[in-house]
Amino acid sequence: MVMCPFLCKLNDVNLPVSFVAKPNKYTNAGNFKNNKLFMKRNIILFICLLTLLFSVIATEKINPRYFNNSHDIQSLSAWGPYSKRYAGISHVADLKSGIRFDFSVMPGYYRNKQSVPAVLFESSYFPWNINPEMTRITYRYEMEWKDRVYVDATYHVIDSTQVLVEIKCVNNSPTVQNLTLNNMAYIDYSETYPEVKALHPEGLQWTNATDYISAEPANMFPQYNLVFDGWMRFEERSSNSVDGSLLAKNFGQNKGDQVVYNIMIPRGQEKGSLCFRYRVRPGKQARFLAKGLINTSLNFIGTGRFETLKVPYTATSGSNSLELVSEGDSAFELDGFYSGNSESITRLEFVNNPRSFTPRIEKDEKEQDILLKYPDCDSYYGISWNFPNSEIREILNDELESFFRRKTHEHVARRLAGNSGGHYTNAFLRPLILQPHAEQTVYTLICTGNKAEVAAAIENFHTSPQTLIARANARIGEEQPVLPAGKKFSFGYQLLQASLLSNVVYPVYTQREYIRHFTPGKNWNSLYTWDNGFIALGLVDVDPVKAFECVRAYTTEAGAQSAFIHHGTPLPIQFFACYDLWNETRSKPMLQFLYPRLKQYFEFMVGKNPTSTTRMSGTNLLKTWDYFYNSGGWDDYPPQQALRGDKSQCDRTTAVVTTAFYIRAAKILRMAALELGIKKDITFYDTEIKSLTDGLQKYAWDKESGYYSYVKHDAAGNASGIFRYSDGSNFNKGLDGTSPLISGICTTEQSDALIKHLLNPKELWSNSGLSTVDQSASYFKIDGYWNGAVWMPHQWTTWKSLLDLGQGDLAFRIANTALEVWEKECRESYYTFEHFIIASGRGAGWHQFSGLSSPILNWFSSYYKTGKVTTGFEIWLSTGKFNIDYSDYQAILQFDEATKPHERCMLVCLNPAFRYTVKFNGKPVYSKTLHPGCIQITLPAGNKQGRLSVTK
Repeated sequence: MVMCPFLCKLNDVNLPVSFVAKPNKYTNAGNFKNNKLFMKRNIILFICLLTLLFSVIATEKINPRYFNNSHDIQSLSAWGPYSKRYAGISHVADLKSGIRFDFSVMPGYYRNKQSVPAVLFESSYFPWNINPEMTRITYRYEMEWKDRVYVDATYHVIDSTQVLVEIKCVNNSPTVQNLTLNNMAYIDYSETYPEVKALHPEGLQWTNATDYISAEPANMFPQYNLVFDGWMRFEERSSNSVDGSLLAKNFGQNKGDQVVYNIMIPRGQEKGSLCFRYRVRPGKQARFLAKGLINTSLNFIGTGRFETLKVPYTATSGSNSLELVSEGDSAFELDGFYSGNSESITRLEFVNNPRSFTPRIEKDEKEQDILLKYPDCDSYYGISWNFPNSEIREILNDELESFFRRKTHEHVARRLAGNSGGHYTNAFLRPLILQPHAEQTVYTLICTGNKAEVAAAIENFHTSPQTLIARANARIGEEQPVLPAGKKFSFGYQLLQASLLSNVVYPVYTQREYIRHFTPGKNWNSLYTWDNGFIALGLVDVDPVKAFECVRAYTTEAGAQSAFIHHGTPLPIQFFACYDLWNETRSKPMLQFLYPRLKQYFEFMVGKNPTSTTRMSGTNLLKTWDYFYNSGGWDDYPPQQALRGDKSQCDRTTAVVTTAFYIRAAKILRMAALELGIKKDITFYDTEIKSLTDGLQKYAWDKESGYYSYVKHDAAGNASGIFRYSDGSNFNKGLDGTSPLISGICTTEQSDALIKHLLNPKELWSNSGLSTVDQSASYFKIDGYWNGAVWMPHQWTTWKSLLDLGQGDLAFRIANTALEVWEKECRESYYTFEHFIIASGRGAGWHQFSGLSSPILNWFSSYYKTGKVTTGFEIWLSTGKFNIDYSDYQAILQFDEATKPHERCMLVCLNPAFRYTVKFNGKPVYSKTLHPGCIQITLPAGNKQGRLSVTK
């Protein structure tokens, strides 16, 4: 077993038998007038001790299964906030099925306004407070803004079979309020849940067409080794398939398209038949030459419907190859094929497989219990509540957002009949009468298992509810201490953590599996590569285990069909998350697992994979237009927007950010290789760093404007000039133009020019932070999505770069401004927005966003969480440990040797009760106390390993 290094750096902690705070000039126990100060300081120390003790107790061994090729977040419970419909709790009984059981609390006013907490638009509910373990999930429902009348629904995950829902109803108004609570139970299917199934005798074997050994196109294409969404090559998702996937996307259109399968033939079935299920356009024929298990020509005749083709085979038992090579007559869609006994094949039948939303319902006479059995779910689900005035209803409609609200006044009906496209079992609790300035709590149990287990759980809930409540409360743990100066930002942190941890969905499909997956917002319930990199970075400071799994989710094993999981902007944020994970945990097993996967990712993105089209041969600059329209995540960034849709220009024009970021990725991998002792890779990274650096410095730097530029190329791939706006100005005045700061390649003159742009209030600096586009540029807009707005992600990379450049005060200015703007908006609206409009300073975009806004979590932790150590990208923590009361920190630092020596800053958050002295290799170095407990350290110029000592 590998001991878990993911919690609070516990590898290096030794707990003493006892702890006594020592008096000093700041906590003088002998001076009466300072006794209160002494007590306050000791309380802080005591809280730190308790928190550390709790962390030690909570530490678990890492399950070895986390180091595998799954893309699911496996540390998540079967219970979680996974719904793509309504806020609440979901249960995933079987990951492979794509079926999700959902439960939602929907409060309302009795015979009046009804809330429906839809996750796909603003609906007056808020992810309010979610603990890192995701065992306590609270949503706030604002019945009357702002907190005059509200309901807090807290889902306590007791164990794998039970969730206790604590529904706290609060009336802060001066009048009596009549409320209702609607407990809704329902199931949902994946978007491509098969609408067809096969009826056949036992013994037949199904092979989906995308479960091939290899699929080779006659004509190579850029996405050959980077298939979007991590799908298989030529894969198309369809509910018309037996299991959701087809071999399609014009496969067979070109002569020579080839696919190979491995088929296991059991003993006794050496003579049998294959039955292909396929579809070809009407009037067309798709002809293939088959080799191996069968050796014949296959003619798939098109009708526009799915048809079958049965072919006999003679083979030996065991492994057999089947190769299909297109004659190039027509593309076709191959669902797959059955193999086995010929007589059984003749009885094979494909029939409709409708989705079954309606459960069998059993209820008690008092109507305070429901037992549900859904046809496509193996388990039973039980729901029980402790409110006597209730009845059980059924709602027969596909959605509740409008239908249920429209049917509010049909309060005597037991069945609300709509379009029958779905089924909701509704426990209708009413009326719940709240006196002025009063509150009431109602409990509901959700449970699953076999029928007897569910019945027993319901009985226990009714006979001994306090036992369950006590178990729920016992799972509430301590949180990492916050420095006194950080209290003013705690609410915004709380809301963003809740948003981050609630933005998990199931099912998401990739790599032939359904997974649970963190998303930037429920609006995007799919994969997003660069957003999820920032989600992983945010999770480093919330739950590093989940952070690791988010990185793993976007990487693939060496030699995999896709170099990594790609959806959207292909920037290397996973590399940055791995770097921060290392500095947080120093887990060598984690690094050993991720390194070859990230190296494969890197090699593709810098053009070392033979099918990659990223590299311009004449300049070594990188472009990613063949893979996504968006270079840096900034949808309407002016020069990028000008190129969009013009393939001739895209093929010959490079943005800056891609090359700059992959230089930094190379430097991170270089440090990882040194840590792992893989010396043979160092030369490779040095070569890549040099060639990419030379490309930027020779062709992209525009001294006149003081920005790096998009570079145009001729047909041979050689630079032909910089990309200019119609008025002749540099078209890249913005954060793409300053992005080489992150790479560590700039001269002093270049760094000074770029930083000057960053700080100029007429250019990139605004009252809300860094503008994406220079405000003085001809193409700046006040009403764009990114153009005219402040976003967090590129501010985060700039902040890290400023720490690397020794510009700690400027870095703090960026972080603190972001925290202030964020906190103000959160307190005003309770929303966690995408971005901030410069003209107003207010948040905008998706209202419960977490992906690209996750840097707020990092900034808060870096400056205000006791026990946090933060660096830029150029300081590698070989070792590091705090003492028991966080009043001492010792570390051995390595540096990025691929960057010239220079001063660098780092941050250490310690016990706020003391003042500190900082030494590097035994010599005092400059440090600055930003506020009690937060020390900003400036390290001397140099790249040699050294020991850092921070002592009180």
